[in-house]
Amino acid sequence: MTEEINRSSNTGHVSQPSSPAIHLAGDEIHLWNASLVQPAPVIGYLAELLSEDEKARAARFYFEKDRASYVVGRGLLRKILGAYLGLNPAWIAFHYGPYGKPFLKADQVNHTLEFNLAHSGTRALYAFCWNRPLGVDIEQVRAMDHQDDFAAQIFSASESALVASLVGEQKQQTFFKIWTCKEAFFKASGDGLTKPIDQAEIALNERGTARLVSIAGDPQQAHGWQLETFQPAADYQAALAFQGPPYKISFQRVEDYFG
Repeated sequence: MTEEINRSSNTGHVSQPSSPAIHLAGDEIHLWNASLVQPAPVIGYLAELLSEDEKARAARFYFEKDRASYVVGRGLLRKILGAYLGLNPAWIAFHYGPYGKPFLKADQVNHTLEFNLAHSGTRALYAFCWNRPLGVDIEQVRAMDHQDDFAAQIFSASESALVASLVGEQKQQTFFKIWTCKEAFFKASGDGLTKPIDQAEIALNERGTARLVSIAGDPQQAHGWQLETFQPAADYQAALAFQGPPYKISFQRVEDYFG
């Protein structure tokens, strides 16, 4: 992903070369998968797209690797948003919710482009749709010490029993599938850190398909929520949550579009 970097002499903003517009239909959700590991010229280019507050936050990271991951993650978010909205990525302005979740200023679009992002290890995941809050989570699947005990502490009784009944790779995959579903749901619902993670109960059928069973023990509150689980890369587990009828979900790779 390399592009010429120019500056507008009268605005002081990065002048973004035109990128092909991305069309997002009203009944679609687009999921974008990206690597946070990029060469130095790309990191430098993406850093120029960030706002002053984003640059200040990047500067506060102690380790260069973490700083670069933040720059790439936020820079790519701006690139994709710019392609959807036909805007210079550097001019996009964000508001932030009470838990730090970014959203677009209302005066930038006629209807709301909802989005959510997550990252783990060297991967980032972005989700976009119109007029419907959504949440996404990604986790690097890894072996964990005392996994059954950990599940018993943070999962519901049925979820922890399922994890305890499994061994090896299947145990790890199931644990992270449940975990990412819960995180994606709480990000979509906007509850953030206000509810314990065991308040959203997840069930997996024999094919591994996830379903939200109840919220705070109430099955009615879970009605209408959709969960999708997938593996965006080897050794990674991810989940998407949104409310309402099923949407068409398509998967994109940032490298294929902006390469």
